[in-house]
Amino acid sequence: MKKAIRILTAVGAAFALALVLVGCGNSKSQSNGSNDSSKASMQNINTNNTDAKTALTSGGKLWYMAGSLNAKSKSGFDAYYFKGNKVTIYGVDKIYKSFDAAKKANALDKQGTLTYSFKNRSKTRPVISMKGQLSGLDMEQTISVKKPVSGTNKASGLKVSGYKVVRDLDYDKTNQVLVAVQ
Repeated sequence: MKKAIRILTAVGAAFALALVLVGCGNSKSQSNGSNDSSKASMQNINTNNTDAKTALTSGGKLWYMAGSLNAKSKSGFDAYYFKGNKVTIYGVDKIYKSFDAAKKANALDKQGTLTYSFKNRSKTRPVISMKGQLSGLDMEQTISVKKPVSGTNKASGLKVSGYKVVRDLDYDKTNQVLVAVQ
């Protein structure tokens, strides 16, 4: 009898442990799912611009670098303007409808102009290397393009699309978005 009770106790404990582990696994996958929906506007894939290399370097758009689509910053945002093999980086206070609109509002605070090149040949996930002077200081940064994103910037009410990127500035890698007004 004692042997049967020990076996039942061991089987019951194993069963209880299995239930706890299954419950933890489901809880984790459910929290990841709900986390994705909380970022819905930035998780929508932009199917219009699959060629990131061309989208970034043509069209005369300002590309805004931020932590997220609706990031709030007291110091403003970095805005990239690609032309030829140069990229001019501006500080701007908000997202503007166009380069001309930002210029008209006298909102373009030029930080510097860098030379850029692509480190790989990928059209959908290029790695952009930038070198030059920013605010009078030598600077290098790398931007690795990841997934396309699109959504609406709540502060400006403008629809934007672009890419999730990893920005490597002085060996400090941060996840960012690089978006332009559609």
